[in-house]
Amino acid sequence: GCDLLEDGSARGFHQYAYNGKDFITMDTNTMTFTTADAAAQVTKRKWEVHETCTEQMKHYVENTCIERL
Repeated sequence: GCDLLEDGSARGFHQYAYNGKDFITMDTNTMTFTTADAAAQVTKRKWEVHETCTEQMKHYVENTCIERL
């Protein structure tokens, strides 16, 4: 999700769920992940190693998502 703030800046996050339960969330402002359980920790470690993946998520929220509002 994304929001365009009054000052023109963007705020956003990526939130994923599995079987109807929260799994992992990425705050694109702080570039940090919040996990819901131990299984999500594995995904978090993989995503943190691949900076390209997190940069793509941030780019989507700050650009593509905002353009579609």
